[in-house]
Amino acid sequence: MGTMARPTRIGVIDDGVLTEDGNPFNLKYAVLAAAPGDVLEDVTTPNYVVGDALYRTGLVVDADQRGLGVAWPAEQDTVGQGRAKVHAASESAAVFHATVGAGPNCCTISGAGYERETMDRVRAAILNGGYSWPEGRVTVTVETVVGRPLDSWHDLAIACAILGAAGHYAPDAMTDVAFIGELGLDGQVRPVADVNEAARFAIAAGCTTVLVPEANMSDFDVSGIGVYSVENVDQAVRVLQTFDRANRANS
Repeated sequence: MGTMARPTRIGVIDDGVLTEDGNPFNLKYAVLAAAPGDVLEDVTTPNYVVGDALYRTGLVVDADQRGLGVAWPAEQDTVGQGRAKVHAASESAAVFHATVGAGPNCCTISGAGYERETMDRVRAAILNGGYSWPEGRVTVTVETVVGRPLDSWHDLAIACAILGAAGHYAPDAMTDVAFIGELGLDGQVRPVADVNEAARFAIAAGCTTVLVPEANMSDFDVSGIGVYSVENVDQAVRVLQTFDRANRANS
């Protein structure tokens, strides 16, 4: 392993917070202005959202064969990387960032507690919904979680974030849109226990539109927000493509 390239250090990330000064012995990742040259690609590390910016992280080995954590702005990664940001409506008030970029085929989710089955379920739903799984490194980062940890209510949001980052519609189509729904392995969107409460959390988060499971529509009774019902992943994509076309027509 060669010596690590050392771009300008611009701060540190400690538990997801970017800090300009601090004790280096307590820091989780040293933030560099650009990606170093010797990142270990076979070691999975989390990514962080700091403000509106997404930071990739990785491990490098120094001259003394010690592992060092480093982070760098995701925008400076390989040209052509896709990004998307979506809201999930539930008590957790989660916001998901998804990126699809160059690298080994892998998928990670970071930023909050979750079960491995979450990504397995989302992957199966996307594939069985008629879409290819993106090639390269797929990363989902949780920006905000208030209340309970991630649960199956967030499945639809995670899937739509990944598909938006993969280019199936423009991420701008998801501005102010929240997603509610558990996914089955077959790509169907399953109902949730209290869709109205979830919709109210979406309104509180500033969302103007919500996608909900078709099976919940007979129970939906919330004013002040637009609602679209979807039965499966493909219908959700088609709704977002409609938003995309409307945004381009009005631009």
